[in-house]
Amino acid sequence: MARKANSGGEGGGPRESLSPPPPPKKKHRAWPYALLLLLAWGGIFGAVFWSHFLSDLPDTTKLLVKGSTQDVTLLDDRGRLIARRGLTQGERVDVGRLPSYVPNAFIAIEDRRFRSHFGLDPIGLVRAAYENMVAGHVRQGGSTLTQQLAKNLFLQPNRTFERKMQEAMLALYLESRYSKDQILTLYLNRVYFGAGVYGIEAAAQRFFGKHAEELSLTEAAMLAGSVKAPARYNPLADADASMDRAQVVLRAMEDSGFIDEKTRAEAAATRPRVVRGSGTPGSGYFADWVLSRIAGYVADDNDSLIVETTFDLDAQAEAERAVAQGLAADGPKLHASQAALVALTPDGAIRAMVGGRSYEASTYNRATDAVRQPGSAFKPFVYLAAFEHGRTPDDVMIDGPVDIHGWKPSDYEGKFEGPMSLTRAFAKSSNVIAAQLTAEIGAATVARTAHRLGISSPLQEVASLALGTSGVTPLELTSAYVPFANGGHGVVPHTILRIRTRSGKILYTRDTQGQGDVVAPANLQQMTRLMSETVISGTGRAASLAGRPTGGKTGTTQDFHDAWFVGFTADLVCGVWIGNDDNSPMKHATGGTLPARIFHNFMTAAEQGIPVRPLAGSIAVAAAAPPPEGTQPADTEPPDSDVETPAPKKPDSIEDLINGLFGGK
Repeated sequence: MARKANSGGEGGGPRESLSPPPPPKKKHRAWPYALLLLLAWGGIFGAVFWSHFLSDLPDTTKLLVKGSTQDVTLLDDRGRLIARRGLTQGERVDVGRLPSYVPNAFIAIEDRRFRSHFGLDPIGLVRAAYENMVAGHVRQGGSTLTQQLAKNLFLQPNRTFERKMQEAMLALYLESRYSKDQILTLYLNRVYFGAGVYGIEAAAQRFFGKHAEELSLTEAAMLAGSVKAPARYNPLADADASMDRAQVVLRAMEDSGFIDEKTRAEAAATRPRVVRGSGTPGSGYFADWVLSRIAGYVADDNDSLIVETTFDLDAQAEAERAVAQGLAADGPKLHASQAALVALTPDGAIRAMVGGRSYEASTYNRATDAVRQPGSAFKPFVYLAAFEHGRTPDDVMIDGPVDIHGWKPSDYEGKFEGPMSLTRAFAKSSNVIAAQLTAEIGAATVARTAHRLGISSPLQEVASLALGTSGVTPLELTSAYVPFANGGHGVVPHTILRIRTRSGKILYTRDTQGQGDVVAPANLQQMTRLMSETVISGTGRAASLAGRPTGGKTGTTQDFHDAWFVGFTADLVCGVWIGNDDNSPMKHATGGTLPARIFHNFMTAAEQGIPVRPLAGSIAVAAAAPPPEGTQPADTEPPDSDVETPAPKKPDSIEDLINGLFGGK
């Protein structure tokens, strides 16, 4: 008989189900795997993100290796400091060798929690963010010294998120690799202090003339204070502002517990002596030019160099003054914005060099690098070549319309004087007669003559060469006039007399051997006669010097793009150029106006106290009579006919066509 299923009453045995029981419910275990998967992918993306920024980080493995300490000191002819360059990083100084107040000054003003943070300072970041928010503009930065060091390791410190991430990561890396003192050492030897100086040792020497280990508390505070705005607070830029900023640093040091109130007060009342070089504001042009040439004289090494030069800081100051005053007075009305001046002694030694209106505004050296048309300032080479081929100053030629292979040169405003001697033709700057002389002896002959005297730029051997249509630099043209001042001897413009290391080792000494005679005595006398007459009665009258024999030549180019005066006495040769960097035309600016006046003003000051001597080739030339007492050089000049640029000659070739069409532009 079938048994009834037990319903589960008490005391009953095992119950039987009418259907199989459901399988037991399994616990859900998927979430740990999902979490692990997310973590894995997060790690992968994090690693990619991290490696992206790490890939561009600079190499930090050799930061503590001592780098190059070479610097170059330039001295003038009397041993006065012109400039000191190359101080991109002074000799590395370990922070342990410095008085404790030196690093503490930087910590107090830049990063008070430097000794305790891990490379980033969250408290400082929050404080800076709050201060900036309240002020409505950026007043404080939250960067630590370690972050500042990291920033200095980047060649291009762009303000981008990527750069800031790299900076933060590198700061953390530096803190993990180097001790606090090592980081301070790296920072102090790399930070910029202004005036072209990096590193605590270079700054101490540049501003105070001592080693970093010898810095006083006040000097250390001035250097620490300059880091915020080096161009404004460095001691050379503004000693008063630098001292005021040092007071802020000293108070921060007192607040941080590095010094007590008495020490702070004593330091605040002490004003250090700031060492100032005697270089003039514009001597940077000369310094740059010399530094660009040093490699050709000495081997590349890490020794600090002292370069003794022919430069004269007194003459340089007068040159800068003459250029600045001339441009300020006449530049606006003549539409002339730039000028250059070079002065050399008769042996080719450079005494002054002004490369532009302001070195601070533009470091481009127009005296050495600007290739401009000389206009009629090139004519001395034409006349010298003609004299060497039989012409004389008394020869008479016709200043009138001519046709030279289809080219019809004209004089200023189309005026002609008819028959005139070569002396007068030169003094009045006749284009027609210069063109006839060039056609007579050949443009190639004129070019060879110019090259012999010192022109190094290529010269187009075309008829228009007579009017100076091939470009030259002011230094090049002025040096080519030197043989007219020294008796006919060729020179190479030079300035480096000796190069030695700071320890006294001589690396280079100039050989004074010259280039030999380039102008025969008879021809020199003829040229002196012409160039003296130009200053006495011709286009260069504004350049005349009271009682001092002077020779020279004006030059003006097509549409008044360039204006020159190059002249000389027995003691100095000086070339002056005015114009515009974009080659835009000036307003009726000729060589006999502003350039001649700049020459006059500079030479008058530069030759003050120098005995008057006759010109080297003036045996048969009467000295210029001094003007009446108290008078000034004429402000105007006879028409300078060199302003006319010739039409092209009839071309013999495609090259001649191009040269003729564009030689005067």
